[in-house]
Amino acid sequence: MKKTLSLLIVFVLIATLFISCASQKEVRTKGSKIIGAEGVAQPEWVVKVPKSESLYYETGYAKLANKANSIKRANAEGKEKISQWISTTVENVVVNYTSDMGSEGDRLALESFESISRQTSQTALVGVSQESVWVDQEGGVWVLLSMPKENIVKAFDIANNEFKQSDAALYAEYKMDQALKMLDDTLKKL
Repeated sequence: MKKTLSLLIVFVLIATLFISCASQKEVRTKGSKIIGAEGVAQPEWVVKVPKSESLYYETGYAKLANKANSIKRANAEGKEKISQWISTTVENVVVNYTSDMGSEGDRLALESFESISRQTSQTALVGVSQESVWVDQEGGVWVLLSMPKENIVKAFDIANNEFKQSDAALYAEYKMDQALKMLDDTLKKL
């Protein structure tokens, strides 16, 4: 009985060992670095996006049928992340500005930040560059993108000026309508 129990325990331990080994992914490493499918060590930017005073960096990842399509999709994902970052940044600036100006309830001001944010994102994304590509062990592609931060300021300035022009036109039209209504009311009283 003891012999059977001992054999059963040994069998369970061996089976557990085989199951756990089979379910873990084999990771090729060179020292402590992970080596990708193309024999290149994983760059630091894959796990920690670089910071810079003049450039904004972002990463993208995709795993599609082939490397070319994966690069395109990873670039699109990275640009989407940059666009979201720009929109959030511009929105915060405009909301703070409208709050400081005391017009936070002004519908036109609130609509302006949406318009300016969208226009800034679209214009600033033109300057996005692919800095690096790395292919992981499973064939997934990582890209590192960069964009000069000055592009955001330039794009914001352009969008803001376009809004101011349309804002001035809307205000003039509003005032003209008020003047015509006042004239009409005055004429009715005569």
